[in-house]
Amino acid sequence: MAETLEDRAAAGAFASFAERAWLAAMATAAGVFAVGLILLVWPHATLTVVAILFGVSLIIAGLMKLAEGFTAREASGGRRAAYILVGLIAVIAGLYCLRHHDVTIFLLAFVVGVFWIIHGAADLGVAITAGPFPGRGLRAASGVLSLAAGLVVLFWPGISLTLLLIVLGAWLMVYGVVLGGVALRMRHAGRALRKGAAAGQAKAAGRVRQVS
Repeated sequence: MAETLEDRAAAGAFASFAERAWLAAMATAAGVFAVGLILLVWPHATLTVVAILFGVSLIIAGLMKLAEGFTAREASGGRRAAYILVGLIAVIAGLYCLRHHDVTIFLLAFVVGVFWIIHGAADLGVAITAGPFPGRGLRAASGVLSLAAGLVVLFWPGISLTLLLIVLGAWLMVYGVVLGGVALRMRHAGRALRKGAAAGQAKAAGRVRQVS
C-alpha cells in the first residue's frame, strides 16, 4: 500500500513538472529554430557572432537534453544515459564557444563537427537499441542529419564561413523541430499521468466507501 501511495505521489509530481516544463521546452525549441533561421538569412555574420549564437543554442539545447534524461521515467536506462551524455557535451561545447568566441573558423568547425558526430551517434544508438518509443523516427532522422553534418564540417578542408553558416543554420532549425516534438511529448505525458492519478484516486475513494 505504501508503494502504491509513493508511486501515485511520484506520478503526480512528474505530471506537474511536465505540465509546467513543456512550455519552457517549446520556447527553447522556438529559440533554437530562430537562431538557425538567423544564421541562414545572415550570410555576412562575423565568426564571433556565429560562435556566440551557436554557443547559446548549444547550452539551451544541452540543458533541455539533461532535463529529458533525468525526467524520462518511461525510458530505458541506456536511453536516459545517452540523453544525459549528449546534454553534458552540448553544455560544455556551448560554454567553450562562449568563452573562446574569437576562435578561428577551423577550430569552430572542429568543435561543431565533433559535437555533431557524438550527438548523431547517440541519437542513432537510442533509435536502434531502445525499442519502440514515441518520436523514434524523428530521433533517427536527427541522428543521421547530425552525423552527416558533423562529417561534412569536420572533414571539409578549408570550409568557408558561408558554408559553415548554412550547415549550422539548417541543423539548428531541424533540432528546433526535434525539441518541439519533445515538448509536445512532455505535455502529453503530463496529461496522461494526471488523468491516471485522478482515476486511481477515484477508484481508491470508491473502495473506501464500499468498505465503510
